[in-house]
Amino acid sequence: MKKVLVSVLLCLSLVFITGCGGDKLKGTWSKATDDELNSIFTFDGSGKVTYKNDYFSNDGTYTIEDNKVTIKEVWSDVKTYEFVIKDNKLSLTATDNYSPSYKDLKKE
Repeated sequence: MKKVLVSVLLCLSLVFITGCGGDKLKGTWSKATDDELNSIFTFDGSGKVTYKNDYFSNDGTYTIEDNKVTIKEVWSDVKTYEFVIKDNKLSLTATDNYSPSYKDLKKE
């Protein structure tokens, strides 16, 4: 009886976790920014991110809270962006006054 109860609880837990939507940013997103610099973000779904543009490439980590993503170790400063995914396009809006924003990044 205990094994059955444990199995049922485990299955319910897996259904609940999978039903939560997972990592919304997982995948590779790319497009030129406002200043026409080609930018590519690759979010691996487990907290690692790679950023590349025409002149720079680096790996880092990211965390998601609500509609905000915080990216560390890619640039010298920690950057936080508000994100929106609409029509399979990602927009990252910088929460500070000096970082670029990225609009309409397409999922590859």
